[in-house]
Amino acid sequence: MAVEGKVHMNGVDALEIDKLLMTKCGYVEQYELFIGTLTVKEHLIFQAMLRMKSSLSDSDRRARVEEVLWTMDLEKCQNTIIGVPGKLKGISGGEMKRLTFASVILNDPKLLIVDEPTSGLDSHLAKSVVNIMKKLTDEGKTMITVIHQPTSEIYSALDMISLLVNGKQIYFGERAGALDFFASVEHPCPSDCNP
Repeated sequence: MAVEGKVHMNGVDALEIDKLLMTKCGYVEQYELFIGTLTVKEHLIFQAMLRMKSSLSDSDRRARVEEVLWTMDLEKCQNTIIGVPGKLKGISGGEMKRLTFASVILNDPKLLIVDEPTSGLDSHLAKSVVNIMKKLTDEGKTMITVIHQPTSEIYSALDMISLLVNGKQIYFGERAGALDFFASVEHPCPSDCNP
């Protein structure tokens, strides 16, 4: 007995969901995977060929690459090779993190899911990455990120937070309301500690 039909999710053919997600969502990985011998610009041109609509012309793709280089503050290192940490000198760790974001935003997703964007960066570079994230949210993008043990400065840059303990959500809401919430359930933040 054969069964035929289509599966729809919110009125969209389930087979089309992946295509829809590719255009609306972007995933910024914690660990960058680059071809270290490419320059920053060569990498983005290659990514544009892979990620952007095939109907776009090469000149449209290159124009988007130029725009993203500027948005992510990578124009000064666009002709520098990416490098391989510990093997081939290239761009800095902060520039690598911004290049990861740049690769993902080429096709202008509205939602970015970001895994540990500040991991392995010193406080200055971590703050610069958070500033880029803030800039993207100011441009209308929604950002969901995982950050373990953020500094006070990074924590203060967040709008909404979800706090988990052992995989269970214990708080979801505006960052500014978290301290009052925990004080109301008799778990105040000590005055000599970072929130």
